[in-house]
Amino acid sequence: MDVNWEKLAQIRELQEYFEADYDDFKERIEQRIEELAALDPQELDKMAVIRVLEVTNGCIQWAFRRQDEQCLSIEQTRECMQVVIGFIKEKRIDLPNGETIRFTPEVEELLGQIRDLYQQAFKKNVDTAQREFYAYSAAQFLAFGQQRMQRAMDLVQQQFEPLFSDYYLQRGRRYIAPYVEAAPA
Repeated sequence: MDVNWEKLAQIRELQEYFEADYDDFKERIEQRIEELAALDPQELDKMAVIRVLEVTNGCIQWAFRRQDEQCLSIEQTRECMQVVIGFIKEKRIDLPNGETIRFTPEVEELLGQIRDLYQQAFKKNVDTAQREFYAYSAAQFLAFGQQRMQRAMDLVQQQFEPLFSDYYLQRGRRYIAPYVEAAPA
């Protein structure tokens, strides 16, 4: 896979891990990319959608915690969190148009592992889990690639704009952009 590692190493969330041990962190990301590359392309399409939902929700939650000027109300913020956490827990995405995105048992298990890793990293503050989560997160964006991520962002925009607002959908796109720019075309 033709990754722009220099560009990836400049992403704020990844910098400290690349600086601490560039080769080891790069290897962790490459291992995760290989695991993801073994999945069916349709499953990667679906995983990209849940990743966009997670990122957009994360932008909303952080804005609320910081009390940014454009933060959503507490009710809207809770609703966004409940919807996305529900998708993660249920391992399916119920689209507002009535369609449901379902995952294979293999991907459901993987999504559970990623959720557990996230909780270890950010709920229990296990430092090594944070490093591993960021390696996995970067690997997902890279394995999904630019076109798949664009389709996923467009789908989330079309289906969930009333919930998230255009402002936070654009914030999510901006968060994802440096990862996608480092990914192969």
